[in-house]
Amino acid sequence: MAEAPAPAVAGVRRPSTPAVLAGALVALFTGSLTNTIIGIALPTIAGELGGQDRAAWVAAAALLTMAAATPVWGKLADRRGPRPVLLAAIALFVVASLAAGLAPSMGWLIAGRAVQGAASGGILACANALVAVLVPARERGRYTGWFGLSFGTASVAGPLLGGLLVGPGGPGWRWCFLGVVPVTIAAAALVRLAPDRRPARREAPLDHLGAVLLAVTAGGLVLLLSAGGVAWPWTSPATAVLGLAVVAAGALAMLRERRAADPILPPRLFGSRTFTLACAASLLVGTVMFGGIIYLPQFLQVVHGHDAMTAGLLMLPQVGTMIVASAVVGRLVVRSGRWKRYPAAGCALLVLGLAVLAPLTPATPAWQVVTGMALLGAGTGLTQQVLMLAAQDAVGPGDVGVAGSSATFARTLGGAVGVAAFGAVLTARLRTDLPTALAAAGLPTGDDAVRRLLGTPAEVAALPAPLAEAVRASYTHGLQLVVLATLPVAVLALAAVAGIRETPLGEAAPDP
Repeated sequence: MAEAPAPAVAGVRRPSTPAVLAGALVALFTGSLTNTIIGIALPTIAGELGGQDRAAWVAAAALLTMAAATPVWGKLADRRGPRPVLLAAIALFVVASLAAGLAPSMGWLIAGRAVQGAASGGILACANALVAVLVPARERGRYTGWFGLSFGTASVAGPLLGGLLVGPGGPGWRWCFLGVVPVTIAAAALVRLAPDRRPARREAPLDHLGAVLLAVTAGGLVLLLSAGGVAWPWTSPATAVLGLAVVAAGALAMLRERRAADPILPPRLFGSRTFTLACAASLLVGTVMFGGIIYLPQFLQVVHGHDAMTAGLLMLPQVGTMIVASAVVGRLVVRSGRWKRYPAAGCALLVLGLAVLAPLTPATPAWQVVTGMALLGAGTGLTQQVLMLAAQDAVGPGDVGVAGSSATFARTLGGAVGVAAFGAVLTARLRTDLPTALAAAGLPTGDDAVRRLLGTPAEVAALPAPLAEAVRASYTHGLQLVVLATLPVAVLALAAVAGIRETPLGEAAPDP
């Protein structure tokens, strides 16, 4: 069972918990916004900076580094207290946002997004750890519901703001990153009001080697899934070497974590069935969630021909139901202490939503697309924050930060793997289909010629009709494969949740 908040020190005025949590919520909002705004802005960014074949990495780089860094931030929060570590993550996020907003090239932007993702991982991990030291376990459901609401609001604001910024008359895509800077600084001012509750000093040093091995394993896995079949064939020596390197790094990471005095991901936590299955379900749900947020806007813009603002509005069914579900489930969990029914229902809705979206075509009626997105949003809202809460409540008091960060790490790693792998599927389909269309038009068929076809949505619409139709058809075929590949992932998430042993919040102990 997670520990209750420590009593206030005599003679010291206790800061306003709502104000501190408001700062954490705003920081969480800006960290999430830069991921959700990308889906709408990405076609325009790729068209302006060039490198449509690297566009998926603008999203995947941030998710990759977020996944790799989150456990380290969580461990630091357990060792040094969540307040100073959260402030450090916010400061790094501000610097990275400035770098991404001023990027002169696609490579620079991807690098800035990578640092931004690492900082976002710290915000996600430490915001949850801050709640754990300020709020009793039973009441955390209310606040994690608000955190889910913050993510959902960012999901709403992302497509809408992205549409306003990159649409006609807007200031441009750079403000997708520059605009969050003053808001994040204001959030830091509120977080500074939090008590600096530092745990007893641990004699064992931080497990730096374990952190590196975990990062190499996560990064190598995402690289393998994104580059395989695109940069080189699946059967090539490069694929085999990278695959063996990922397996070796993973094995070394497991060995290191078993021997480290204070490991980044303590193996003892995985002795809890609740913790293990909650993390597994979080990984699978993250794959579904980020895949939908990143690739459905591209379908709406490239295939259906909507402008960025309209595509943002059409995403409202998904993000709106996510917001409502997150807010409602937090209150329900606080009222009863029971939580398993909600992620179980959420995963079932994810399966149903993907089944509705599976037969996507340019002629798919709007009601079908809206229904599928609404089901995905509701399923995500019922699932993501509750699983993190369950993972935290299944461990001992000294591991609350690392337990929450582990669930977040799993979800983000799932998102990074999903975005990279599905991006590879989509890119491979484009590279297979479009040379045929170019040859039919009597045009060169090399990679440069294919890349020129993949500009902004407006540039795609301005292509000669046969080429524009070929691009739309190829996008549609690729996105159909993405949805079909996601469907069994959602089924596995449902199976993982079904296997969890539920204990009412506030009564849990590490289970065998």
